[in-house]
Amino acid sequence: MGVKMDADQRQRSLRERAEALLNRSDQTSLDLPPTEVRRLVHDLSVYQIELELQNEDLRSAQHQLERIRDRYAKLYHHAPIGYLSLDVNGVICQVNQTLADQLGWEGPDLINQALADFMEGTERDIFLSRFRAFFNSPEGKSIDATLHGKKGRQFLARLTGRRESDAFFQEQSPSSLKLLMVVNDISAQKTMEDALRESEEQFRSYYELGLIGMAIIAPDKHWVQFNDRLCEILGYPRQELTTKTWDELTHPDDLEENTEKFERAASGEAEGYSMHKRYIRRDGGIVHALVSAKNVRHADGSVRYLMTMVQDITERQQAEEVLREREAILRSITDSAQDAIVMMDPEGRVSFWNPAAESIFGYRREEVLGQTLHQFLAPERYHGTYRKALPEFSRAGCGNAIGKTLDMHARRKDGTEIAVAISLSAVRIQNQWHAVGILRDETERQAREQELKRLATTDHLTGLANRRHFLGQMALELDRFKRYAKPTALLMLDLDHFKQVNDTYGHAAGDAVLQHFASITLKVLRRTDLVGRLGGEEFAALLPDTDLDGALHLAERLRWALANLPMPAEEGTKIALTVSIGVTLFLPADLDANVILIRADQALYRAKQTGRNRVEVETPA
Repeated sequence: MGVKMDADQRQRSLRERAEALLNRSDQTSLDLPPTEVRRLVHDLSVYQIELELQNEDLRSAQHQLERIRDRYAKLYHHAPIGYLSLDVNGVICQVNQTLADQLGWEGPDLINQALADFMEGTERDIFLSRFRAFFNSPEGKSIDATLHGKKGRQFLARLTGRRESDAFFQEQSPSSLKLLMVVNDISAQKTMEDALRESEEQFRSYYELGLIGMAIIAPDKHWVQFNDRLCEILGYPRQELTTKTWDELTHPDDLEENTEKFERAASGEAEGYSMHKRYIRRDGGIVHALVSAKNVRHADGSVRYLMTMVQDITERQQAEEVLREREAILRSITDSAQDAIVMMDPEGRVSFWNPAAESIFGYRREEVLGQTLHQFLAPERYHGTYRKALPEFSRAGCGNAIGKTLDMHARRKDGTEIAVAISLSAVRIQNQWHAVGILRDETERQAREQELKRLATTDHLTGLANRRHFLGQMALELDRFKRYAKPTALLMLDLDHFKQVNDTYGHAAGDAVLQHFASITLKVLRRTDLVGRLGGEEFAALLPDTDLDGALHLAERLRWALANLPMPAEEGTKIALTVSIGVTLFLPADLDANVILIRADQALYRAKQTGRNRVEVETPA
């Protein structure tokens, strides 16, 4: 600052002296002594140097500011959470790349879009109604809303913000207020919270509603807690029951078995136990109960307590015949609670329809009870078989499908068909045969199998066949070649100077180059050809029904296409690419695929050694 002030003063002094001299002189010359001229020239030179130094400092500071700006811009765009800024109307003024990726948009395309347009239904209405107040005073507040992007992308976002001028983002007036928002994806958090809350509510309802007796028992068998239903089952007032031990309440004939199982669970040797046992009520009566206990552990693994459920089955024991029929139904129905369970009476009408069936097929229980099953669930191509099988089943409870698991198709309420695995069993109730069907939706399993197959055979980066799949197909093609003697060719391809691309542009660009090459290869080659990535930048192409001329033609087309289609890079630049290709034919003497690969690799090596960006052929000596 001092240097600048001195320079300004000298500049003013020189200007004043020069103007005074000019005023005293005529139009042609100034009568200055030589010493004065030299001094003035010297002062002007010093001042010029000072100005140049100041300009250099300013340029250095500007460059430093630009580097800092670029660094913060990278941090902004590649932060692990989304950022955006909104104007007072809720229109997006700035957005980082993270949020753009989450929505499936390009960042610039989001500018001038209303954030509310990425919401739907009541969430959008709530956001619009609260936005102005949120904009004016966002501190300590947040808005949760589902943001909908392209191609079905959506996520639950928590929007928090603070008011800022947009001077950081754009060269506008700092007084132009914007709302800087942080966008957190809380989908997983919300799912976990909902699952935990549902689990807690289920447990609380079971415990408090008194459907079954429940107790928390310490490893030394004293009560920690129990519900009112357990008091009802055992006939004790709550206060008195607390004075009784678990053993005192157990029937003597069941004490040994109960003690052994309890102690194994209490010591941690077993996770829990289940048993049918008898209790002695306060009035001396016997209570038959099904007991299930599960230990809950401390962080160190020691048992904290046993969570015990006691179901009174005394009435069931007293009504054994009714129980037997109900157990037959329950046994059939509960074989697989996650699958659709459907019961059909002797006339083929639906008599039971569980929640999983509602979810899978889209029909509510009330819609299907009493309806003929095959008319709404079975596609028409099965109707004839069903009508033929029903009389025999109704008479004898048998049929070709009973006791088997069949892969079929079922029709949903919306008319779509889904693949199902159906297991049918027969149960006799009141001297009539009923059918119980367990239907498993196979859609996801089949999709998983297809995806696993794709992952097992595909290179994840390029989408081409991976090495294992390619070599397997090559072995099969060799067998076909030997059987039918149809010409078959193999191309071995290697990108030229690929390491230089990685070193110059980075591995991300290298990956993009591999994808670019794969795309061109698929466009040039035929649908009957198979292209695989063998590793790194090395690829191979299997050409069935192709002689040497055809293989050379395809190889030259591919070489030319890559050389003439450089890959676009950053800032409008392009990466020039070439490929070296080795060509060979399948021969009757080839023992296995490896022999052919070696031959093609030799041709590829020769192409590399003779200048790259060329095609070479290898034939046996």
